[in-house]
Amino acid sequence: MQFGVFSVSDITTDPTNGRAPSEAERIKAIVTIAEKAEEVGLDVFALGEHHNPPFFSSSPTTTLGYIAARTERLILSTATTL
Repeated sequence: MQFGVFSVSDITTDPTNGRAPSEAERIKAIVTIAEKAEEVGLDVFALGEHHNPPFFSSSPTTTLGYIAARTERLILSTATTL
C-alpha cells in the first residue's frame, strides 16, 4: 500500500482572510507540499491538469519535473488529465 497527496491544481480563497493566492504563490506552495510529503515519509505525490480558472496547472508534467529535481524518492504522477 502507498500513501500520498494529490492536488487538482486548484486556486481557492483562503477562508481566514478572503484572499486567493496568485498562480505563482500556488505553484510555490505545491512544490513545498511535495517536498514536505517526502520529508514525512509519504510515497506518492500527484498533480492534476486543468486549462481554465481557478486552476494553475495546464502542464502538470512540467511542475512534476521541477518537483523531481527537488526530491529523491517520491513517486510522481498526474492525478487528473483532461
